[in-house]
Amino acid sequence: MRTFSVKVSHKENLREYMVNHSELFQAHAVFVQLYSFSHNKERAAGVAQTITTFLPHAVLIGTTAEGAFYESNSVTEGILVSFTTFDHAEVKPFVIESSTFHKPFEGDSNGLVILFNSGIDDQTVLAMMGKTPFIGGKASAMNQTSFIVAGQQILSKGIVGARISGQNLHTKVYEETFWKPAGRSFEVTKALGSRLFEIEGLSSLAFYEKYLGYDMAKRLPESSAHVPLLHLLNGKETPISVLKKHRDGSVTINAFLAKGSKLQFSYVDATQMAHSYERIQKHAEMDGLESLFSFSSASLPKLFANGIVRYFDSLEELGTLTSVLLESEYYSDGTDFHYEENRMVFAHFNEKDVKQKAVRHLPLHNQEMNDLDGLMALSHLIKASTEELETLNTNLQQSEQRFKSLFEQNPNLVYSVDVYGKITSVNPALKSLLGYTSEEVMSKHSLQFVSSEDVQMTREKFYQTFQGMAQTYDAHLVHKSGVSVLFTITNIPIIVNGEITGAYGIAKNIMNQRKAEEKIAHLAYYDVLTELPNRLLFEKLLNESLKNEEEKLAVMFIDLDRFKLINDSLGHQRGDQILKQVTLRIKEAIKDDAVLARFGGDEFTVLLPGLTCEKDALMLAKRVVDHLKQPILFDDVEYFMTVGIGISLFPLDGQDLDTLMKNAYIALDRAKQQGANYIEFYTDEMTDEAFERLELESYLRRALEKEELTLFYQPQVDLDEKKIYACEALIRWNHPKLGLVSPAQFIPLAEETGLIEEIGIWVLNEACMQTSRWQALGYDDLSISVNVSGRQFQSERFVESVREALRASGLSPHSLHLEVTESTTLVNTDYSISMLNELRGMGIKVSIDDFGTGYSSLSYLKDFPLDILKIDQSFIRNLQENNADAAIVKAVITMCEGLNLSIVAEGIETKEQGDIIRSFGCNFAQGFFYSKPLNKDRFEKLLLSKRFPLAT
Repeated sequence: MRTFSVKVSHKENLREYMVNHSELFQAHAVFVQLYSFSHNKERAAGVAQTITTFLPHAVLIGTTAEGAFYESNSVTEGILVSFTTFDHAEVKPFVIESSTFHKPFEGDSNGLVILFNSGIDDQTVLAMMGKTPFIGGKASAMNQTSFIVAGQQILSKGIVGARISGQNLHTKVYEETFWKPAGRSFEVTKALGSRLFEIEGLSSLAFYEKYLGYDMAKRLPESSAHVPLLHLLNGKETPISVLKKHRDGSVTINAFLAKGSKLQFSYVDATQMAHSYERIQKHAEMDGLESLFSFSSASLPKLFANGIVRYFDSLEELGTLTSVLLESEYYSDGTDFHYEENRMVFAHFNEKDVKQKAVRHLPLHNQEMNDLDGLMALSHLIKASTEELETLNTNLQQSEQRFKSLFEQNPNLVYSVDVYGKITSVNPALKSLLGYTSEEVMSKHSLQFVSSEDVQMTREKFYQTFQGMAQTYDAHLVHKSGVSVLFTITNIPIIVNGEITGAYGIAKNIMNQRKAEEKIAHLAYYDVLTELPNRLLFEKLLNESLKNEEEKLAVMFIDLDRFKLINDSLGHQRGDQILKQVTLRIKEAIKDDAVLARFGGDEFTVLLPGLTCEKDALMLAKRVVDHLKQPILFDDVEYFMTVGIGISLFPLDGQDLDTLMKNAYIALDRAKQQGANYIEFYTDEMTDEAFERLELESYLRRALEKEELTLFYQPQVDLDEKKIYACEALIRWNHPKLGLVSPAQFIPLAEETGLIEEIGIWVLNEACMQTSRWQALGYDDLSISVNVSGRQFQSERFVESVREALRASGLSPHSLHLEVTESTTLVNTDYSISMLNELRGMGIKVSIDDFGTGYSSLSYLKDFPLDILKIDQSFIRNLQENNADAAIVKAVITMCEGLNLSIVAEGIETKEQGDIIRSFGCNFAQGFFYSKPLNKDRFEKLLLSKRFPLAT
């Protein structure tokens, strides 16, 4: 077996060369390799034709190449032809064109295949060859074109190869690498398959520019071979080739990386060349060596132009060498595939069973790199690495300064202890937090400063910290003064070179925080305004009490009457001050016998445990009523408070919280219906009434919409002139299911639900409109009297609603009388006086209704701007000439004459009552004796009759 090569300058020298080598015509088999260093297909085809014409029995394959080693020089131009003759081996060629891919040696792994590919990726070659050992590479491309040669065929896309096998043929394939890691390792921060996006937060292009310089980054992917990246995985360093760069700064590589992969730059090391030669020499001594084929990526030999020549010269002394530079190299020993790794791969041939003698080789050490790009890249890498070291040092100093600031300026206590618990460092906050100086605590055991009740727990926490687990806990530390101070402490293990050497501690004073937490807890269970337990705490206490099934108890609901009017008229701030005084009164009444809570708004609840009988609850409720009978004095004004109280008993009225609370509230509702200061115990009948009341409320909400409300009119007569001068508008509700509903039933409900305002406006508008119609019929002097509820009177929109009613109806303000009760105006006297003056300023007359049933304050009559006073029918009902009622009525009439107020007597049912009040000087009356309330049609007929006494 023999290999020899010739550089073809023209066909004649090739023919002459072949003629002079007679063994080409005598050999058992001839294997020819054609390497074209240009992309001139015609010239390559001409050379191939000359060879196949002279040597028709030879197997010829070839490829475009970057260069080759020939006669101690690097050849990069023309065509190089390598001839290998075999004495016994067989050489079988194959060609695979792009459309006919198949496995050429399916199931046959004997021998070694040398092959080249063009226009087909290396992975396809590997998949096609299976377990057959092979070696070769990818055709070099210039101007994006390459080709391969098979006999006289020239292919731009396909695979050509030759299988060399024989009984006495010894082959071996292996690789050599001269790359040595340089600089530090880098971590991939973003990658997807073979697409490398980011390295340590930098795009791939920015990474190359930073560490290898702008020119190297600009000339990617070609420049990556000069200082390739090594992929560090499982102790193996695999060179990576950049195949393509992208506009987004990423690159495509010949490997698959993931986030976290480690990379490191590398360079060609002459020392490794010497070691490589020694390894190949050992192969030759052990197995013999006649021919050696070498394939490598184009960039590798460029890096050590002088060194690689000396390396190849040394190998030539071991056996004939053919070394070619291709686009990429690959090989397989039948088990593992290797491709595009920027390594040099070798095919070792020996057809004689003769061992190689040791050969003295040329020294390869101390070879200098002769590649300017590589030198510049390495220089830039060294510079960048130096800058990184300087930056790292600066960052380290800054880190130390930051840690020092964090340690010394921290307002919390920061300290460290060794594994024995002795204090090794402490920050200045120690003095302000615990009163000690650092000298007083250094080297002392940390538990010495822990309060005795927390020592054991703290010791356990330290033990867990020294096991590698950070701990956070609360403990009391002892101040120098002896006071125990509560801290939240966090212990963190100090780990140096994988061993725990102590612990850091951070302690924060939480005394103020704990007080704040206690305050928050107080706010959660206590009312802010009254400092009473709130609903949440009351229900909690009630549930606790109900656990004792043997003990009877009472639940009370206390509701202040008309307190919303106080808030609406005085404002919530002043209303709150009055509510606080009310709370003090109720607390005085209850004392320590029960639990008083503010349920919400103007409602209170009472829990009376240890009940012996129903009378205990009744007496407590009466004490509450009695303590509120005296007026509340605020800003020199008296406010009279009345309440309603509902009571339910355990276990009689319920076995659980919800039932007891619900039934107490139902009882409260009944008490409110009865009037001021009523106390009601729950009965089963109340539940039915409560449902009826809910049903009534539902109907009432739709009464206006369905036009179920109507007005009746009761005449007011002038006793001197014996005629009707006015009438009072009285509302009636005619429900299709319930029939005629009494105002006594639905007016309180309307007040409670807030519907009274809407109903009141309707009454006002309807009454003004109807009176205007009657005046149009000729009754010009007829006036209308309209009742105003307390809630309606206190509304900010009330005066505007009166103006709107007068405007819409066209009624003169002088024809409108508004009736308010004494209690309504006393809620907020300043507001009431202002409101009454505004109404009178419009020409409207104001009446006080039901005088004598409220507080009957004489100063009230003197100070308030009033026009009419209506004496309540309770004084008229039993009126006789000389009884007490007569004396009261006569006194009121006399007083009103002095105050220039008109008097109307309500509830006249007999002629005798009418005569008596007339004799007292009252000239205006109203009652069933004159006429009951009539609908508008009947009232109109009454007007037309002009009779007196009235015909009803």
